[in-house]
Amino acid sequence: MNHNKKIDLAGGGYCLSAPRFPRFQTAPGFADEVLISNAPLPALYALAFVEKGAPRALQLEKVELEQGKAILSYVDATGLRVVERRSITQDDRFVSVIDLHNTGKEDREITVVMWSTTDPEGEPVSLEGDSYRIRRNLKVEAQPEVPVEIHYSSPDSKGGRCLQAYFCEGGSDRPDYEETPWYDLEELPTPRAKRVMEKPSPIIAGSRVYCGLFRVVPLKAGGKAQHRFEANVIFKGKGINFRSRRPDPKDENSWQAFWEKVPKFSCDWKELERVVKHRFELLYLLRAPHGAGNFSSPAVCEGNGPFHVPTSFSTPAIMREARWLQDPTLARGCLKLFFDNLLHNGQVPGRVFMAGTTQDFYHADWGGGFESLDAIHSDKATKKAVLMAMQRYVKWLANNRDPEGSGLTDIVNHFEAGQEFSRRYTVIDEKADRAVEMLEQFRLKGVDASTYRYRMVKWLHKVADEIQEKAMANRFQAEVEVIQDTIRRKMWDEKAGLFMDLDPDNRRKTNVKAAVGFYPLATDIPNPKMVERMLDTLGDRKEFWTKYPVPSVSISDPYYDATGRWKGTRKNCPWNGRVWPNMNCHILEGLTMWAERGNKKAQKLAGDLLRKTITMMSGAIEGSESPNSFEHYNPETGIGSRYRGVHRFLNAHVLDNAFRIAGGFAIRYGEIQDDPIMADQPDFKLQGMPLGNKLFDVERKNGRLKISPH
Repeated sequence: MNHNKKIDLAGGGYCLSAPRFPRFQTAPGFADEVLISNAPLPALYALAFVEKGAPRALQLEKVELEQGKAILSYVDATGLRVVERRSITQDDRFVSVIDLHNTGKEDREITVVMWSTTDPEGEPVSLEGDSYRIRRNLKVEAQPEVPVEIHYSSPDSKGGRCLQAYFCEGGSDRPDYEETPWYDLEELPTPRAKRVMEKPSPIIAGSRVYCGLFRVVPLKAGGKAQHRFEANVIFKGKGINFRSRRPDPKDENSWQAFWEKVPKFSCDWKELERVVKHRFELLYLLRAPHGAGNFSSPAVCEGNGPFHVPTSFSTPAIMREARWLQDPTLARGCLKLFFDNLLHNGQVPGRVFMAGTTQDFYHADWGGGFESLDAIHSDKATKKAVLMAMQRYVKWLANNRDPEGSGLTDIVNHFEAGQEFSRRYTVIDEKADRAVEMLEQFRLKGVDASTYRYRMVKWLHKVADEIQEKAMANRFQAEVEVIQDTIRRKMWDEKAGLFMDLDPDNRRKTNVKAAVGFYPLATDIPNPKMVERMLDTLGDRKEFWTKYPVPSVSISDPYYDATGRWKGTRKNCPWNGRVWPNMNCHILEGLTMWAERGNKKAQKLAGDLLRKTITMMSGAIEGSESPNSFEHYNPETGIGSRYRGVHRFLNAHVLDNAFRIAGGFAIRYGEIQDDPIMADQPDFKLQGMPLGNKLFDVERKNGRLKISPH
């Protein structure tokens, strides 16, 4: 493994180690950023190997990843070999299992020191004889606090001893033992008894608390020893008291349990094979269980860093990724989590935190996600569980985002559609890009928001009809007809060849060619003549067909920028020309719909766009075999937003498009049907694909599709 490649670890709990900008990932312990639910800690703990008062200078030999664990091998000049097996368990324990091997000819004694730092505020550190405990309410900006208790220990046998903790002024954040207050002492001090630290008065601003424990390990010549060090995270505070059960010791990070339920995919197109496996890896890393606080159901977080929380913007796409797992619990949980936590007024929360929700809101394709989930894992109980809440949400949309009853849906700030920094909004309000809060600033009838609402009410009509809610079904059907007719009449721009946002003040189209204008392709809103115009516009090299399409606005837009700069500054989330996989997936879905109806142009564009999207996400452009999942990509070079640090981002339904277009099979009426789209369908095997309560093997060989029970 490349030593510079990021090491990402999770265990199916609420914690994640996937640092955005790692500096010390090859230092023993967890010395880089970790995520405790949605709250980041700059570091958790470091490990040092001390002999005769001085830390041994270890040299890294190799890094391996094995079954969700990082195995780091070190050696020093005196014949000491150290192997660290680093992992996170299902019950949120950050674990380092240390193997020590004295390859020399003399006996020696190594002291393993585990230490961490914390702020002097809040509850004082509890020193507990052989361990120590830190309690804090972790807070990120205006988000709800995460009540955390972290217990640091070396639990495998007796012999671990707590270090005397100290308040210290200054110091760096490096995992260097020489900077600790114990380095220049003749002996490692221990507290006289189990007790809580006494705080000094006054507490000096910028000071920190050094706390730790140590274990003395005698090693005979040629001798070996193994010891475990861990930080156990418990969520305990106002309204939350959660401690998960200990996992199976043979599968602590639930690696085996997860991958046993994942279909096995192999393909002649190796870039696609890598990307498909990577998408399942993202589900493994970013999933969260149920039980703590608002987590009434299992769910999947959007990404690493500030995105380590379930968001409504991404969850419909995540449901479509998770539906390919043999166990539907995770995909159904993603849906239930948000509608279990519906706000009192019927609004879907933008994000669900362990200890609360916030008032932010995102438009999202709930209808498309729910319908796709039901196609593979149909379940009336799930429909009944969420239908009433979804009806309340539809009413909230009508009352708050379409108060005049036009049939079109408003976007009221530049964050709400998940597409900030775009001329879509500044044509309505020139100060739209200055907003930092998700408050109402303007009104824009959005193509994407209106299409999402249309798909949702159309799907809910089917659901209500199926479960015999006839009055509700009739209301939904009436709304479907109004929305479809209004989008078709009011938002279509024949000259531009795509649908456009509408300024509700003057009822005029904004004349901004944004890629969301292709979203209606995935519905029955456009007629065949409109579809032909849209395909021409999409495939136009002067508009949207860049080397790596599809840019979020057309090349002809005055604010178009391939590098992510908006008004001279490179932005974290720019939507003025970058390629976003979630947008590509919506467009691919639309192309597929018309390719299925025999449109040759749609078939070609679908195949070409999938190839280019997979190439971007496979690592091939950078000469790597490590697939990636960045937020957005350069439409000219295909290189992703590495500068953002967010390298685990899950907000696109890639698997749906990969299996539908490259696999050439469709799921219809509870069956797997052969329906090729690409001219040269690759040979592949998909073993253990779920459908209903059965598993199937789907294989294409020499152009012929074979479906058999698993």
